[in-house]
Amino acid sequence: MKNLVELDYENIKDKELTQLFISSSTQEPKIKKYILGINKLTRSVLKHIDVDGIIDDFTRVHSSRKKSVLKIDEVDKNSIILCTVTGSPLEVQHRLDEMGFTHFNYLSFYKYSGLSLAPPPFILDFKEDFENNYEQYSSTYALLSDDKSKEVFEKVINFKISFDFIFMKNFTNNFDEQYFDKEILPSLENVHFVDGGAYIGDTLPQIIQNYPDFKKIYCIEPNALHINIAKKKFSQVENIEFINCGLGNKKISNSQDVHIEQTNCEHDYQANNINTIDNLIENRVDFIKLDIEGAEQDAIEGASMTIKKYNPVLAICIYHKAEDWYKVPQKVLSINPDYKIYLRHYMEGIFETVMYFIPNEKTSVSKSLR
Repeated sequence: MKNLVELDYENIKDKELTQLFISSSTQEPKIKKYILGINKLTRSVLKHIDVDGIIDDFTRVHSSRKKSVLKIDEVDKNSIILCTVTGSPLEVQHRLDEMGFTHFNYLSFYKYSGLSLAPPPFILDFKEDFENNYEQYSSTYALLSDDKSKEVFEKVINFKISFDFIFMKNFTNNFDEQYFDKEILPSLENVHFVDGGAYIGDTLPQIIQNYPDFKKIYCIEPNALHINIAKKKFSQVENIEFINCGLGNKKISNSQDVHIEQTNCEHDYQANNINTIDNLIENRVDFIKLDIEGAEQDAIEGASMTIKKYNPVLAICIYHKAEDWYKVPQKVLSINPDYKIYLRHYMEGIFETVMYFIPNEKTSVSKSLR
C-alpha cells in the first residue's frame, strides 16, 4: 500500500468553507448560504445553521422545515452551497463547478464543523479501525489478484480516511455491473444463484440478463413487505424461490422481530427468523451474492458447507463495516482457500464496495472465453 494519505489529512479549502458557512450570518456583507438536497442530513444541519434556502430541482415542494425550496437556477452565484446528496455526489459537484458556484459537501462539514450532526453511514468507524488494524488491511491488499483491485482498495480507503471526494473522482454509479463485472466473472451455465439481501428484487433483472439459462434463483430477504413486492414483480418468471428470512450463522426461529445486526444502516430490517444458506439450500450453488447490512460475516459462516463443497463464485459487499475489509476474506479463505480475490466499487460515494471470490479453476476458463 504505497499511495495512502496520512491519517491527519485535511482539505484546507473545505475546512475554510465550513467555518465560513457557520459564521457567515455575522459577516457584512452577508453571504447567502444554501443546502442542496432534502434528506435527514439536511435536517441535521438545519438544527444548527440558519440558511437562506434549500435547493432541489426534482421536487414540487415549495418549502421544507420552514425554508424556501429553490431550483439551482434561482440561486445567486455568490452563495455558498452545502451539498448533502449521497446518491450522485460527484455528478452534483461537477454541475456546480460548471455553473461557477462555491460549494462543499456534508462529509467535510461533518468533519470540520465540530457540531453534533447526523453521522454519515458506513464511514465513521473506518479511520480508527484502519489505524488499529493496519497489518490486517495490508494482508488483504496482498491477497488482491489484479492491479485494478489494488487501485480501488487504495482510493476507497483514502476516501474513508479523509472524508474527501477527491479520491473518488474516477468512480461512477455503475449498478448494471455490480455483482456481474465482466472483467472478473467466469462463464457460468445453468447457474444456481443465491441472492442474499434481495430487497424488492432489484438485482433479479441483472441475474436473468447475465444468466438467461439459470436453473434456480433463491431470493432471500428478511423484510416481509419487500419480499412480497419482489414476488409480485416476478410472479411470471419460473424457477425463482422467494425466502423470507435473514441470513446468519445459525437458525433462529419462532421469535418476534429478530434483530439483524447492522452498523450505520439506513434501513432497520427485522426478521421473523434467521437461517443459514447451508440449511436453506440442499442443491448445488454456483453463485452467492451478499448485501445484508453488516451480517455478511455471519452469513459466510452459515454457508461454510456450501462454499467448501461447491466452490461457488462469491460477490460480497464489504462497505457496511470497516472490519469486513479483512475479516470477510479471512473467513472465506479459512473455509476454502481455493479462491482468487478481486475488489471493485460501483458508486460515486460511500456505498457499493464489492469483494469477489473467484474459484481458481474457473478463473482460467473465464480468461479463455474473452
